[in-house]
Amino acid sequence: MLLFKMILGALIAIGIATMIEIWLKRGKAPRPLAKRMRSGMKETIDTKVPLGMEATDIESVERAQKLSEITALKSKNVRFK
Repeated sequence: MLLFKMILGALIAIGIATMIEIWLKRGKAPRPLAKRMRSGMKETIDTKVPLGMEATDIESVERAQKLSEITALKSKNVRFK
């Protein structure tokens, strides 16, 4: 009988701990894995590049995005005049 009470007590304690954990984490989105992995790393040139983009020329991508936005604004202005 004592063993049963000990097991039941342990299960209740685990259940309460689980409920508290769920209550504390409610409404919070989990952090992406890339941010969790990077949080312990020192800031270097390599860590400033988003994960998976190591071989991408970021400057050329940014220039292309700006050019695309400018072109979209110009074509929008021309159409509605």
